[in-house]
Amino acid sequence: MGSRAILNAPNTSAEIISRSVANDQSRIYSRGHLSGNVPNVKGHLECHGLVLDDNSSIYAVPELEANAANLEMSHEAAVGQIDEEEIYYLTSRGLTEEEAASMIVRGFLSMDITGLPDELAAETQKMIDMSLDGM
Repeated sequence: MGSRAILNAPNTSAEIISRSVANDQSRIYSRGHLSGNVPNVKGHLECHGLVLDDNSSIYAVPELEANAANLEMSHEAAVGQIDEEEIYYLTSRGLTEEEAASMIVRGFLSMDITGLPDELAAETQKMIDMSLDGM
């Protein structure tokens, strides 16, 4: 999966945020590319992932390309696992381990993107729900 934003006009900005969950022998290659080609542009790129089992992997590649002076671009990438203390806390409150893991993954994937059209937000949520049904 991947995204690219090319900033060719002054005073433009872009934000790319990706979340991925690797489970059941999946291999995920998550790429993001921001290219600032003129002055006075801003961009931010995030690639975050959760690996849920030892047979899966995530390869996160954030790329920044700066082709002008006086621009601001940043990136961050993080891949990890569910914290066992979070699972313990939720199971001590009455959830099963499976329910606790599902709740944590749902929270990880939940993003409130300002300005996203209602129809697209609803479809995105539907896809997240469908992907979590088997967990």
